[in-house]
Amino acid sequence: MTVKIFALLVSLTAGIAVSAQADELAQDAALASGNAATPSYFIAFDALPPLKEIGRSSLRVMVFKVFDSALFTESGEWQDPTKSFRYELTYARTIACAVLASQTTKEWEHLGFTDERQSGWVEYLEAIWPDVSKGDTITFDVDAAGVSRFYFNGEWLGAIEDPDFAPLFIAIWLSPETSRPAHREGLLADSQA
Repeated sequence: MTVKIFALLVSLTAGIAVSAQADELAQDAALASGNAATPSYFIAFDALPPLKEIGRSSLRVMVFKVFDSALFTESGEWQDPTKSFRYELTYARTIACAVLASQTTKEWEHLGFTDERQSGWVEYLEAIWPDVSKGDTITFDVDAAGVSRFYFNGEWLGAIEDPDFAPLFIAIWLSPETSRPAHREGLLADSQA
């Protein structure tokens, strides 16, 4: 009996999370089309605060460059992933959004992260991220309140308001246990990590 009640509670919780995610997607779609009131978490790309660059790095898989990236903070040093920062990825090849989302899951698995919200976050990212081509840039911007905003070539994509998301997402590249330590070293350049 207890197992059935637990399963029902898990099912109801998942349904509520999916419903909330669907509402957020609808709001973002309306915002992108200009048919909605501006939510409090929306900031135009040009209105983002200026940040100081920490470092740059190119991610290569074997001999193929996947993307160039740059990391920025208010101080120009990396100290805490719960503070304001920006991470820009400029792609060197065409990659489907489903592949980007799938790689996010693989990297979290590599890091041993197990958060019940991860699948909802990945579904949301797959819904807002476009397929990318050579020269396209996805910007991940996090404010002091922990709101994560995504932009594609300077255009709004969407936001995740959960402050727990940003540290888990940026850990893909900056955790000491990242699957790409050389890339991490380039990003942190002269910063105290």
